[in-house]
Amino acid sequence: MHLVRARLSHFLRPRTQAEVLTLLERVVFVIGMINPLTAVPQLYQIWGLHAVAGLSLFTVSAALLMSVLWTAYGAMTRQTALWASSSLWVGMNGATVAGVMAFS
Repeated sequence: MHLVRARLSHFLRPRTQAEVLTLLERVVFVIGMINPLTAVPQLYQIWGLHAVAGLSLFTVSAALLMSVLWTAYGAMTRQTALWASSSLWVGMNGATVAGVMAFS
């Protein structure tokens, strides 16, 4: 019981701002790498079923442009979590644009 209490008190201890920022950066990086996977069902609809009804080329192209800009900004400011996750979105958004163009 003492060991559990000691571990718990270590985990719940007050953190410095630098420790919180480091933890937050790690969490943002992991979530940023997972988040683009949310586009997989959309890409299956497009590329697997050739279903593009309701998708706007303008909207998906705007999303592609924004992901390219965020990737460039993240790379130029050396924010790894930003450019890495944005570059994955470039791939997902690029595949969406290509699919809409191919099957519209």
